Amino acid sequence: MIRLSYPLICLYLLLVQPVNAQLTITFPTTRFVTQRGTDNQGHLSIAGHLTVAADFVEAQLTPIAVGQGVASAWQTVQTHPGPLVMGYITGAGGWYVLTVRAIRNGVMVAQATVQPVGIGEVFITAGQSNARGFGIGDNDLGTDTDRVSGIDTINHYYPSNLPALFSAGTPMPYATYVPLTAGKRIFPMGESSWGWAELGDYIVNRFNVPVAFYNAGWDSSIIENWNNTAHGIPACNLYYCVANWPNLQPYTNLRQVMNYYGTIGGFRAVLWHQGESENAKSSTIPLYAARLDSLIRQARQDFNGRTMPWVVARASFDGQTTTPAVVAQQNQVIQTPNFGVFEGPLNDTILNRNSGQPNVHFGNALRPTPHPRYYLNNGPSVPFNMGLSRFARNWNNSLNTSFFQTAQPILPIHFAATESVATAQGGVFFGGDSVAVKFASLGTYNAGNQWQVQVLDSRGRFKATLGIGASSPIRVRWPDSLSTGNYRVRVVSTNPVVAGAPTPMFALVGDTDVRLSSSARRRVLNPGDSTTIFITATNDGPLSASAIGWQCRLPANTTALPVSGNVSVANGIVSGTISTLGSGVSNTMAFRLTVQVAGQYLVAAEIMQCTPTDRDSQPATGTADGQDDTAQLDLRVGNSGPIYPSPNPNQVPLPALQSNQPAPVPNLADLSLRMQVSSRALRLNDLVTYTLFITNAGGATASNIGVTAYLPAGVQFVDSNDMGAGGGGISGTISSLPMNGSTSMQFRARVMAVGVKQTRAQLRYATPADPDSTPGNGLPTPTGEDDEAVVDFRVD
Repeated sequence: MIRLSYPLICLYLLLVQPVNAQLTITFPTTRFVTQRGTDNQGHLSIAGHLTVAADFVEAQLTPIAVGQGVASAWQTVQTHPGPLVMGYITGAGGWYVLTVRAIRNGVMVAQATVQPVGIGEVFITAGQSNARGFGIGDNDLGTDTDRVSGIDTINHYYPSNLPALFSAGTPMPYATYVPLTAGKRIFPMGESSWGWAELGDYIVNRFNVPVAFYNAGWDSSIIENWNNTAHGIPACNLYYCVANWPNLQPYTNLRQVMNYYGTIGGFRAVLWHQGESENAKSSTIPLYAARLDSLIRQARQDFNGRTMPWVVARASFDGQTTTPAVVAQQNQVIQTPNFGVFEGPLNDTILNRNSGQPNVHFGNALRPTPHPRYYLNNGPSVPFNMGLSRFARNWNNSLNTSFFQTAQPILPIHFAATESVATAQGGVFFGGDSVAVKFASLGTYNAGNQWQVQVLDSRGRFKATLGIGASSPIRVRWPDSLSTGNYRVRVVSTNPVVAGAPTPMFALVGDTDVRLSSSARRRVLNPGDSTTIFITATNDGPLSASAIGWQCRLPANTTALPVSGNVSVANGIVSGTISTLGSGVSNTMAFRLTVQVAGQYLVAAEIMQCTPTDRDSQPATGTADGQDDTAQLDLRVGNSGPIYPSPNPNQVPLPALQSNQPAPVPNLADLSLRMQVSSRALRLNDLVTYTLFITNAGGATASNIGVTAYLPAGVQFVDSNDMGAGGGGISGTISSLPMNGSTSMQFRARVMAVGVKQTRAQLRYATPADPDSTPGNGLPTPTGEDDEAVVDFRVD
């Protein structure tokens, strides 16, 4: 947890030096609104990245305009910041410029601003289509005050192959907020500003604070749909139930909005407007109150047990009739003692709601110009044919002063921010690379909490989850599919869900990954024969490669002629060129090789140049470095002869071979056993010689070492200078074997029956103990320890 420091009074002369993008703010974003408390004070989290050293970082809130808030003093956000800046500032409800600056030795070394940002009222709407809004001919008026904000996008559509509304259940985006003017959408479901932006203007006018909305409404949904999906049971459209809504919608959107935005910004309440479709399944109306009660309790449980207020509209009019039984059920939930559910508008009073005509859906007859400003205290009355504006006024009337005084809002108590994404060496990384993601968090998290690493695109939309871990840093593999483009990375906790502020945007420009492979038309030849050699270059990278050149230095006693047009031969070197090689494309070239004398020929080629350079191989560094820009094949000429390799003058020095074995334990021996036979293809009555090799890789001398081989049926012991029958097999003893020492023992046996014969052996005892094996435990079931060995042969 980051510790935040707040001096009581700090008086100093602040000097200023030039500042050039040395401080970047990643949270809050422009027009973000955090929920204020009932005392009109709010807590605004801050995250950013600092590229200069500083003693502390501080922040200040300044009203956007006179009267739109209360200017704050400078408040310390973080002392001794690192590259990641994280903390918060508190202030009164208002619409502000947030200024953040870094101080070192009394001098401002970096500064950044975000404007506007708000401390005000935040609402999440849910229910059916009159909570969502259609956006087609509804003539929504939108905000006139410019202080009502939302995310102007949606996460749903009707797939051509699925007759059910599809809304993604994927993690929600890093938000970009806009003023909810006419026609703007409200993420994730609202297809217009509906009546909510107008309601926001009423609240701005009443309390002089900004407002934000999120919209989780869902067409044709009944309370059974919401309650079922909240408890993991899929639901479908009551009027056209041919397929379930995917991703446990409609509830998933509500839960995700609360988790991804409500956790870090808070919200006043869920505004619930639903009930118009209940009469289509009237037999379940008596269950409405119990189902709404169950939904609210589940939502609170899914939100880390926090009790968010709900405001329930009384709504049942389906365009033709009202259903008082539905309203009675809604009132029953509202009147539940100490349940935190408040009375919303009785919208059944607006029957001629769509441009003055009866309809289940609200709508305005027109968008007057200029904006009619019905929200003003002494503003005009709302005309009869402006049903959506009447909807907004009804909601405003229900959200009265008593509501704002008693509805205890959700306030942010958790926060996280992502610092960086880097390889172990730092610098540029590519698809397939292992990267470490650093982050920090504020707040207390529940037992078992994990952190997911998520990739976002340039617009903040979720692309992929890379991995999960319990603490910073988390090491993950960057996917090959995201090799080029602009990205951000964020961490998201699991218990509770907290979406951390992401990294600043970074660009991956991609790379080439050109590899060579080779083949021959014939690999078994006679002296004087010829064969065709094929060299194939393949680009596995996301970018095109150009100016590719490769060489094959001919082994001794060979000559070559080009077959492909882009191949040439000179001075014992075969060269090939490729002007352009696209991503995922291969190009094969050929030459004819003639061999003169018997022997084994190792024909090797390597890439000598490539643009841009390959990230996992370096051109012209030799054919023995194991990189994929080299290729080698072998040819056998005649029955025997010397080995003739391709010359390798470009080979760079290779690192020394490193052991993969653990360091010896000083007071323990580490014995291992290996066994081989003189031949693995025998005839009946042949003699076979067994050799057992014992090695001590430990840090102490081993003594009294007993080894036993167990002969299969049909194999009989003959003789040995080291071993004899005993211990259930053929056994021998070694009195002493020093550290790093090896020895061997032999015996002969005769094969008396045909078939495949398998012989096992083990070390049965030794002193001192062995750190990675136990003597004598290899029979009857092998353990795979290194003090066991097995060998087989075939008898014909």
